[in-house]
Amino acid sequence: MPGRTLLTNRGVPWVVGSLLLLAAAAGLYLFTGAAASEPTRSQPPGANDITYGPADAPLAVIEYSDFQCPFCAEYAKIMKTLREKYEDRVQFVFRFFPLANHPYATVTAKAAYAASLQGKFWEMHDLLFENQKEWSDSADPRPYIDSYARSLGLDMKQFHADMDDQSTVDFIAKQADEGNQAGVTHTPWFVIGGQVVLPRSLKQFESLIEKGL
Repeated sequence: MPGRTLLTNRGVPWVVGSLLLLAAAAGLYLFTGAAASEPTRSQPPGANDITYGPADAPLAVIEYSDFQCPFCAEYAKIMKTLREKYEDRVQFVFRFFPLANHPYATVTAKAAYAASLQGKFWEMHDLLFENQKEWSDSADPRPYIDSYARSLGLDMKQFHADMDDQSTVDFIAKQADEGNQAGVTHTPWFVIGGQVVLPRSLKQFESLIEKGL
């Protein structure tokens, strides 16, 4: 038993230290990440894109995202504020880029796309990110997804059919493939005014948007 106690006592600081390092890494990614820009190879917004804001807006903000990505969930709060502030002047574009190391990335992408077919993409988008820990930590995210869909008043039979339809799978795969071809390497990945950027804060986003306008 003394051996077990000794191992436990030594293990606690190690675990705490590891968690602190992870938290610090997340903080650096979100708030001190590189904000420098480079020209994008992404396609400009098109008729098939999922968008928010006027199609003839003078500026587009494109985001490649993964619903199970914790960094994307943090940035989603910023993006929601920006959509509300610039809804009549900027076109916001969401593109699917589910990561292979996130087991629920594809099923949630399918749910968001199915919701978009009933005109509720952004509402489902916000619910998935706001409740990410709830469904991400579960053994099966589908009951949670269904509860979000019901809260939005979706036709559940159609919602399930659209989630499982091959056209939904193809749409998500096509966007992910185009993202790979454009050089997207992580999520979230932002393009503002034709430049790849990673703003560190709401203020930096606003500065880039105002400059683009």
